[in-house]
Amino acid sequence: SSDEDVVLKEEFRGAVIKQGCLLKQGHRRKNWKVRKFILRDDPAYMHYYDPTKGEDEPLGAIHLRGSVVTAVEYVPDAKKYDVDGNLFEIITSDETHYFLQAATSEERKEWIQAIQIVSKTGK
Repeated sequence: SSDEDVVLKEEFRGAVIKQGCLLKQGHRRKNWKVRKFILRDDPAYMHYYDPTKGEDEPLGAIHLRGSVVTAVEYVPDAKKYDVDGNLFEIITSDETHYFLQAATSEERKEWIQAIQIVSKTGK
């Protein structure tokens, strides 16, 4: 319906604050996949995409308002997949946990700072 289109557009209205590829842990199968992330400020969303497929259809969205983001040293099951270091976690206001890995510690710091700002200021 056209109502859904309006809702979708709303999510994409914010200015792009940061974008790039991160490793993301799957919710059901705990495997890690490279996803392209686009962070927008108002409303505060991080959409993620399959980097091989372009940016038409996000695979998912993380609503960041009121979320908590922290650097973490340990993610259960990560070592099994040779994923180690530069990890961070987003816990959304509805208690969904997302585990992500940046390529470098610098990049992790940048993502965390950007997400923190957006989570406080965005809708």
